[in-house]
Amino acid sequence: MAEALLRQALSPVRAVASAGLEALEGCPAAEEAQRLMAERGLDISGHRGRQLTPAMAMAADLILVMEARQQEDCQQLIPSVRGRVFLLGHWQPAPARDIADPFGQDLDCFRRTLERISWSVADWQHRLVNQKGLHA
Repeated sequence: MAEALLRQALSPVRAVASAGLEALEGCPAAEEAQRLMAERGLDISGHRGRQLTPAMAMAADLILVMEARQQEDCQQLIPSVRGRVFLLGHWQPAPARDIADPFGQDLDCFRRTLERISWSVADWQHRLVNQKGLHA
């Protein structure tokens, strides 16, 4: 959901791609996510999970993660990306910065997560659109 919203907010100004530290390689987005994104006019049916690789991380100017644990794990896995890994919710008030994965939860949980992702994407949008030479 975050990839699609970031792509909508930043393209064609910025390149956006997603990968996970614990992604289900090759699996489509959850049906709940597909449904909610379709309600917003975004088709994520072609999305497939993939694992973050050191090469992907090194090629990125900015890496946005959902939870502080993921930020730490990413920086431990690929130490050279330290300083380029931020929470998607970085600009939100402290208790709302982490955005938990709704996988396996009900549609309402996905809806709440999507709302938090949307707020966070809006925060990043105006900060990234005018930055030269940066792609996420």
